[in-house]
Amino acid sequence: MAYTTENIQRAAALFFILLKENIVDIKQPLAEEYLNSSEIREIVNTMATEGNLKVFDTRENLHMVSTANGSIFANSYTQMKEKYKALKSKKYFYLANLIICVFLSEVDKENNIRIRWEEEGISYAKLESLVNSTINSWGNRQDGEEGFSQEWGIALKEIDEVWNKDFSPMKNSKTKGSIDVVNTTDNRFSFIYRSLKPLMDQKLIYNNTKELKIIPRNELYERLDKIYHNQDRYMEFMDLIEASKGEEEHAEIKQN
Repeated sequence: MAYTTENIQRAAALFFILLKENIVDIKQPLAEEYLNSSEIREIVNTMATEGNLKVFDTRENLHMVSTANGSIFANSYTQMKEKYKALKSKKYFYLANLIICVFLSEVDKENNIRIRWEEEGISYAKLESLVNSTINSWGNRQDGEEGFSQEWGIALKEIDEVWNKDFSPMKNSKTKGSIDVVNTTDNRFSFIYRSLKPLMDQKLIYNNTKELKIIPRNELYERLDKIYHNQDRYMEFMDLIEASKGEEEHAEIKQN
């Protein structure tokens, strides 16, 4: 297929906007050209493939994401550490990833529950409780199943150490009254805020730091439906987290 100079220029312009923004409204002129022009679409997709990136469209947006492995644009731990200062060592990085996964496990549900989360959001308190119960449940499994954390590739010892020692619930915020998650660093809520910052920066969630609620955006569900639901590792990890919630509920019933 022969491309004109204008085709290449328009496709390159869209590619670099996507590279910077990750998401472009489908009604934007360049996004409309991507949908309507097979030449521009092919150029953009070829550029993406060369960088181990993937471009996909939904009814509302055009997305660009890095592939699971090998992308020159994927963020390594070193790059994430430079951008997000709270990830000062790998054990903080592991905990942040777990917090994101637990959050996703709670919002990645059928449509009627998704609508509720989009309207009400998930409170920091609820997410903190879910993360805590997940870590405790996995700790119990590790005690009873030798090699559990190794089999799943979970740095459980490091995660537990950071969560229960560095961010102990007994540590008070530096502010009085409600917790200022933006300007404090010594409590679990403030680390939850920093862990979810990559999702907020990509405009996948609203992070209401006054009411301490996290609200998933439609763009997040587009990513989940188009990308993550096709990844076995993601679905298996979601099942593992859901199983830990069930174990915690069973333990609470037993205690009562």
